[in-house]
Amino acid sequence: MDASAFQLESKLGEIKEESQETYRQLRLTLMEYEEKIKEKDSELEEMKKMEEMQLKEKDQQVEEVNNEYSKLAQQLSELKFEMEGLQTKISLLKTEGGETSDTDTRVTLKRSQSIQRRNSMEETPTMGGESSSPDSPVSPSGSELRLVLLGRTGAGRRAAGNTILGREEFGAQASPSAVTQRSVRREGEVCGRRLVLVDTPDWFCPGLSLEEIRQDVGLCVHLSAPGPHAFLLVIPVEPSKEEERGVLERMEEMFGEGCWGHTVILFTHDDSLKEQSIEEFLQAGSQDLQEVVEKCGRRYHVLNIKDRTHDTQVPELLEKIEEMVSGNRESFYCSLTYQEAEVQIREMEKRIQKKKVENKQREERVRKERFERELQESLKEKDVVIQNLNGEITILKERITDLERQLEEERDEEKKKELEEKLNAERVKREEMMKDLDVFKEEKENEKKEMVKKHKQEIEEIMEKFEGEARVDAERNLMKIVLPELQTNIMMFSTKMKTEFRKQIKEKDTQIEEKDRQMKEKDRQIERLKAAFQMGSEVHLQFNRWMEELSREMVIAE
Repeated sequence: MDASAFQLESKLGEIKEESQETYRQLRLTLMEYEEKIKEKDSELEEMKKMEEMQLKEKDQQVEEVNNEYSKLAQQLSELKFEMEGLQTKISLLKTEGGETSDTDTRVTLKRSQSIQRRNSMEETPTMGGESSSPDSPVSPSGSELRLVLLGRTGAGRRAAGNTILGREEFGAQASPSAVTQRSVRREGEVCGRRLVLVDTPDWFCPGLSLEEIRQDVGLCVHLSAPGPHAFLLVIPVEPSKEEERGVLERMEEMFGEGCWGHTVILFTHDDSLKEQSIEEFLQAGSQDLQEVVEKCGRRYHVLNIKDRTHDTQVPELLEKIEEMVSGNRESFYCSLTYQEAEVQIREMEKRIQKKKVENKQREERVRKERFERELQESLKEKDVVIQNLNGEITILKERITDLERQLEEERDEEKKKELEEKLNAERVKREEMMKDLDVFKEEKENEKKEMVKKHKQEIEEIMEKFEGEARVDAERNLMKIVLPELQTNIMMFSTKMKTEFRKQIKEKDTQIEEKDRQMKEKDRQIERLKAAFQMGSEVHLQFNRWMEELSREMVIAE
């Protein structure tokens, strides 16, 4: 009996060693599983960094495209300026009979203009029906006078233009407050000379965007090329509504300070000056109005837009304009100044675009910080749950070990059966805890993937929105291009950039697919580890069967 008991104890010791070895292997397997999870976390971090680098590269590409567009637009502006200069020289040469000397041309032109002004002053001014239509032949003795009408909505710009031309060209006289949507050019012969009038929208309206102003300024440049002789700032003679506020700043923003030397204020009224003079109106006017008058060198003219029987008011206006033109160093407001005004508006657009970029970067930074904060909080919660489960599993393992030790020491069949039931219950509980641990780890992994995916989608939405705005702004800037060759080059460049961009996106998609394949391989490895863990559970079942056989042999031995 002693030998049999010794053999049983020896066999029990071997079984215990095998069981402990199995537990060690299972623990190593669990540690390897945790290492695999850490490796996956590292891979996700690397993918996140790669995505951020890709976004930065896309930002750089967009910036490069915008720079190329700006360079092309600048080259186009330079070409347009050179073409306008050549057109001006050709016009001067044609006017003076083809002389080649620029100096002689300017001197002769000034003499011709002086003679024409004197002739126009000596002639009896004609109004109304004597004004020709835009298609009427121009008098050979008369030179062209280009005027641009400026002013707020309701100031009477259209009515003033109709009064100057002597006919209805800018809409009905009964509706002087009609809104002009874009600049309009009208021509006619007044007082023996060719007259060009350009009516503009309300550029002083606070609600008008800089892009709309810039586009219409460009249209006004085209309609009054090579440049207007005078700006007619239309202001109604009526109680002050503070409409003059901001006129100084907006005029200088659009045309620069040099515009005041070419500006005449046109006070419009409908018989409202019968009881007071214009001087009394100015004295009672606002400080802003007086500043505008001083800026113009106190050049102003009163125009009755209701009663056109005053045959002298239009000739007197033209005489004041001719006097101003003869006193200026340049006979007309050159297109170079127009371009400087357009450059100023572009600078304002650049500041707005810069602010948009800063807002976009700030929004992206806030989303990124929120994403990282939520991710860290979620991971901390999952880590706490996993730590608690690991602690409970450790406690269960210790209890199982104690029960096994008690089972070896206990000889009483009833006590042994009770211990075995407790052992089985603890094992079932441990398996449930292991399942819960797997579920929590899987939830942690899925939540992490979902948050990374959500963050990536948000970044892509921001980038798509920003690229769309940049593309729309670039296309708007290119709408003014009139040279087909440059348009073709820009389209070819844009197509090339889009093709390269699609190619890069395709390469990135291939890399992401490769990463997905690697992740799936890692998942298969984890499944194999789980299978190994399941084999460990089968070893425990084998251990239970050995314990039962051992118990039966001990009973037989007794």
